[in-house]
Amino acid sequence: LTKLMCLDAKYCEENLPVLFQILGDRHNETEIRSNCVIALGDLVYRFPNKLEPWTAHIYSVLSDGNVKVRKHALMVLSHLILNDMLKVKGHVSAIARLLLDEDERT
Repeated sequence: LTKLMCLDAKYCEENLPVLFQILGDRHNETEIRSNCVIALGDLVYRFPNKLEPWTAHIYSVLSDGNVKVRKHALMVLSHLILNDMLKVKGHVSAIARLLLDEDERT
């Protein structure tokens, strides 16, 4: 799905709700959700204006129950922020919360 979304802006915009539904469903395997996070980074880089309304949803992944998903989300978000593809705005608290994470790997 995400490979096709990278090819066409209209297809990307139409399927963003599906992608975020997959990402938000805690019953999906960790690898699936992690891959969705990584693919979101590619989509933000390719179509920043299409993903801008979904910024809050992207940052919400930082509070995922799985350490691996949170780690991938932090890595993708930090890459996007450093390359000026995303603005931190009011979401700095979500990043700061990871400093208090029990798992030292995040």
